[in-house]
Amino acid sequence: MTYRNRRRTSHVASSLGRGTRDVATKVLVLGLGSYPGGTGVQSAIYFAKRGFDVLVTDLKTAEQIGENVKTLKRYKNVEFRLGENKVEDLEWADVIVRNPDIKKILPIYKAAAKTGKPLINDITIFLEQATCPTVGITGTRGKSTTTSWIHDMLAKSGKKSYLGGNITVSPLTFIEKIKKDDIAVIELSSWLLEPCGDAGRSPHIAVWTNVMSDHLNAYDGVEDYAEAKAQIMRHQKATDVFIPNLDDEIVSAYASEAAGTVKGFALKKMRNAWAWTQDGWLAAKVRGRETEIVKLSELSLRGPHNVMNALAATVGALEAGATLEGVRKSLKTFGGVPYRQQIVAVKKGITFVNDTTATTPDAAIAALRAFAVETANSKQQTARLKAGNQRRGTLDVGRCTIHWICGGAHKGLDYTPLVQEARGKDLDIHVLAGTAYDKLTAEFDKKKIRYAKAETLKQAFDACIKTAKADDVVLLSPACASFGLFKNEFDRGDQFNALVKKV
Repeated sequence: MTYRNRRRTSHVASSLGRGTRDVATKVLVLGLGSYPGGTGVQSAIYFAKRGFDVLVTDLKTAEQIGENVKTLKRYKNVEFRLGENKVEDLEWADVIVRNPDIKKILPIYKAAAKTGKPLINDITIFLEQATCPTVGITGTRGKSTTTSWIHDMLAKSGKKSYLGGNITVSPLTFIEKIKKDDIAVIELSSWLLEPCGDAGRSPHIAVWTNVMSDHLNAYDGVEDYAEAKAQIMRHQKATDVFIPNLDDEIVSAYASEAAGTVKGFALKKMRNAWAWTQDGWLAAKVRGRETEIVKLSELSLRGPHNVMNALAATVGALEAGATLEGVRKSLKTFGGVPYRQQIVAVKKGITFVNDTTATTPDAAIAALRAFAVETANSKQQTARLKAGNQRRGTLDVGRCTIHWICGGAHKGLDYTPLVQEARGKDLDIHVLAGTAYDKLTAEFDKKKIRYAKAETLKQAFDACIKTAKADDVVLLSPACASFGLFKNEFDRGDQFNALVKKV
């Protein structure tokens, strides 16, 4: 498949600058959401403060999103329509703010698009109004880690930067205090980037980590999904920088279409690569000179996927003004991101890992690889090898058990590679009830891999604790969405952390 000659999204400038009322007076926030720092509530606050008439809608009721409703009730120019969406509200509005949960496949989005009115979000507002440099990061996997790593590198370089975007913190929360010499580091999902395409906005520095199968229940194939992410670089200027993963066939194909300078990253040195690995080192171009920065063994985060994250973050941070020493120190000490392969505790010798944001099979594969390597190097391995002990015959010699909690809501993705990765590993598998259960367990059955069903997270967790021993790992890495048993993936992670605390 070729990814050349893609469609270009039409530009619709929002033109809603700093309180002007000559272009629009009525703003519809389509989807309030439940995150206090999210797109919906922060966009409503932004326009309410500037005197616009704001109507906030959401399919959830006031009881379900009560805190955000309470926050907005202090503004007399904000009204609510909760528990439903009405097409007539689209006709009332001059401008429509689109929450990330308003997917293009939904009838209300299609009706909004037909009005021809500007469809914007908090990201388009920020990119239009902010006077500081902006670094945007997207990708199916690794974008959160890379975003936070760049932020950490800048901080360790003495730079003032602000962190926002898909990490549930809208950049509108800091738009009034960020200065022109500061740096905004923004994580961008495909949902956040789609309105950027409509508005013709892209960040000054665009980092793209990869494209993997995800959200295919909401997109017309991988190419359509990739094009949504491509809005991160589609509207850059000649003075901007595009930082693609040159090892990713889809991402690298966009390099020739970049308006600005291409400074990519790859495992091996190649054309347009500004960070790579060689002879056990992470190397990069620093002020035009090829420089060995840290040994790969010194990276603070484990797993081959984090080598790629480190490469991406290195180029992005250096381009944003980080120092070599700041980057070097961060690569050695950065502690990772909550909910992403996060070691939340070690109790009775058992390591508890919260990877709740692993909502795709690819993400769960990365977790299994990362912690299988860790357990293979444990003290228990040495003891087993000396004793000549091989567990369960077909499994790798000396590996500790990973008690793996997976399952949830199906996203239309293929579980075959995940189950293939699980085969041959010492796993104690607990599959949560949900729409993915039948499809996931059918693949386990084909490979004759044992598993147990859990109706609740607590049931799965208690079963893990019952058999876990010192040096084992209890891993929450669902490979599925959180709908059904949880409010969202972070609620799932918080419930896991609460169970760990009680051990």
